Amino acid sequence: MRKFISACCFVACLALAAPAFAGDQTFGPDFSRFTITVPDGWKATPNDGGCQVISPDQKSSFSIQVAKNGGKSASELAKLIGQKLGGKILSTEDLDATQTLLEAEVDGVKMKILVIVDGDKFCTVILAGPDEATMTKIMDSFKDAK
Repeated sequence: MRKFISACCFVACLALAAPAFAGDQTFGPDFSRFTITVPDGWKATPNDGGCQVISPDQKSSFSIQVAKNGGKSASELAKLIGQKLGGKILSTEDLDATQTLLEAEVDGVKMKILVIVDGDKFCTVILAGPDEATMTKIMDSFKDAK
């Protein structure tokens, strides 16, 4: 009986320690649908090419967009996105031929922008705000919708 109670307490502690996630939601354009897991309390709003997910305190924002790349490279697209956002470009790094990471500051908010090219489409992921741990978990949950 003691072992059973200990096991139940252990499982309960694990359950309470893990952040709660509301479940998978599907977004994206018809040519490239995807799912992400949205944490409880975070609000996911769909848009033309993807979605934006905002933390309960509205201090952190995760955005993902999928679009056609028009033959442009990840580096070219990152530069265009940086110009469109305005603000200050802090750094740009080509991670490989298909991925570029751009760090920027817009209106005092630091952002990490990852651009990934895959064939004729590209994906842009923007992490803005202090809760990078949760936003990274959202990004890690990304998968193609079947």
